Amino acid sequence: MYKYSLFIITFLISSSFLLAQSKIDSLTSVLAKTTEKTERLTVLSNLTNELIRNNKATQEKYLQDYLQLAQELNKFDLMASKSRFLIQWYIENGQTDTAQQLCDSLLNFKEKFTKESSEGHLLLKRAATYYDKDQLNAAVADYKRSAELFLQSGDSLFAADALFFGGQAMVDKNDFLEAIENYKNAEQLYETLDDQQYALLVGAELTSLYSNNGFIEKSIQERARLIEKARKNKDYVSLGQLLGQNVASYSKLKDYDKMEAILSEMTKNGDSLKVPYYKTYNALFVLNYQLVLAAEKGDIPAATQYMTQLEAKTKENVSPYLKTDVLSAKAAYYELIGDEKALVKTLTTLANIQDTRRVNAQTEAREKLAVILSKRGQYEEVARLYALNAKVKDSVYKAQKTNAFLYHQAEFENEKRLRELSEKEAEIKRLESEQELADSRRNSLIIILIIIFVAIALFIYFRNRQKLKEQAYKNILLNNKIASKTEEINELLTETIHHIKSKERIAEDLQKLSTEEGSMSLKSIIADLKASKADDAKLMLIKQNIEKVNYEFIKNLKAKHPKLTKTDVEICSLFRIGLSRREVASLRNTSMEAVKSSRARLKKKLELSTRDNLDIYLKNL
Repeated sequence: MYKYSLFIITFLISSSFLLAQSKIDSLTSVLAKTTEKTERLTVLSNLTNELIRNNKATQEKYLQDYLQLAQELNKFDLMASKSRFLIQWYIENGQTDTAQQLCDSLLNFKEKFTKESSEGHLLLKRAATYYDKDQLNAAVADYKRSAELFLQSGDSLFAADALFFGGQAMVDKNDFLEAIENYKNAEQLYETLDDQQYALLVGAELTSLYSNNGFIEKSIQERARLIEKARKNKDYVSLGQLLGQNVASYSKLKDYDKMEAILSEMTKNGDSLKVPYYKTYNALFVLNYQLVLAAEKGDIPAATQYMTQLEAKTKENVSPYLKTDVLSAKAAYYELIGDEKALVKTLTTLANIQDTRRVNAQTEAREKLAVILSKRGQYEEVARLYALNAKVKDSVYKAQKTNAFLYHQAEFENEKRLRELSEKEAEIKRLESEQELADSRRNSLIIILIIIFVAIALFIYFRNRQKLKEQAYKNILLNNKIASKTEEINELLTETIHHIKSKERIAEDLQKLSTEEGSMSLKSIIADLKASKADDAKLMLIKQNIEKVNYEFIKNLKAKHPKLTKTDVEICSLFRIGLSRREVASLRNTSMEAVKSSRARLKKKLELSTRDNLDIYLKNL
């Protein structure tokens, strides 16, 4: 089963490697065939991403090609963004000067950048080169500026990184308060971005800073919040680191019960660690402090047991982070069992470690070594150790004293500021209460005005509705009247047309009489003429009724076509009520041709085209 699992894992790793290599080879082939610059830049971008992802040495060449082509295409922001990978490559390969020169070179184009983050990335990388060279002032300046640029561009994650790294540089520079401020701001940004792991990491660095400057109780207090968060997030790596810091803090306070409880929890936490490195580190840390605790209690059997295990686990090189602690623990054991030779050797090694921040452990080792050497008469070495300790202690004491003063001053100023803020908040609340009262009054007034407005609107609405009802009733009466008039006109028209025909017959009779043809009597002709006189009266009545029925129509017609004659208006009125051409001709005592000509003339005057219908136009007017 084990062999089968090993085969599968090997196969998957090999397959992954082959697929990655295949993709790189494919992109390299495409790049060789691509000549158009913009397309070539895109291919180079994809290729360098793959090379970086697989940590290929050829990434340097292709990254350089990308930067050169991006500059030719005036893609300065892309050039700056991609350059950070090449700069990081140089830093990781020990070419710090080359990395810094590239940063300086690219920063010459900052006037051509359109994004603040472009300059921010270059400054962030250059700060790393300064930090690597121990040029802390320059590093801090670049970290500060890059954080500002990232915040302006909205790149909060890089801003948090810049604040975090800047805080570390400030710690080395002994800018205690600024380091605290940077760490706090970085933690807050990581929290906002929901990057809990880095938020815990920064918080741990901050508590370590408190502890190293003598604020041990505060560091424990701040750490409690972080430990609870790590437990909640099941971040066992961060939890182990924070618990380890508490062990060291309680060791300084000689609180052995708390040390024992925390070491027990760290042992259980180690079972949840999946990464071998962290699991091994956690186990070694616990074993180291179990030895220290047993030595402090004077428990030789337990101390011997832990020492045997520690010796077995530290035969190979120990992590730099634990080297000082391991030597201190071994020294405590040798001191417990009285092995002076081994103790001197261990204390000498501990006293001479160059790269360590555990200054207190070193000064304590020098003091114990000086006591032993003094008994041996090695006074010159004793003097050197005391002088070195005095120098270190003086420096540390001054730094801690200054930092303590600055911290307490800052706390006082914060307390004063909080008190002022509290007073301002009280004033704001008072003003808000007054504003709420004013708003309430204003709202009441607005509601009253709205009610009045609604009442007026309803009054106008119902009044207009009543008027509309009255107008509708009037329209009904008017329509009935118009209908009655129309019927009356139709009757008169029928009678009039009949009598017009009678006139025509009279004319024919007179013609016959004048030619002495037929037997037409004069009396009958006179009777017909009298009837014709009545017809003329009826014709006048018809015209008057037509004018009444078509009053609005005639009014609109004259307004729209003021050049129409009285005859034109009259003819339009006759067509408007639906009379045929023959009826209009009979009523006006004219011919059909004359009516046809009148219609053609009217269409021109009314500006109608040949396709427009005169009757429809008049009815719609």
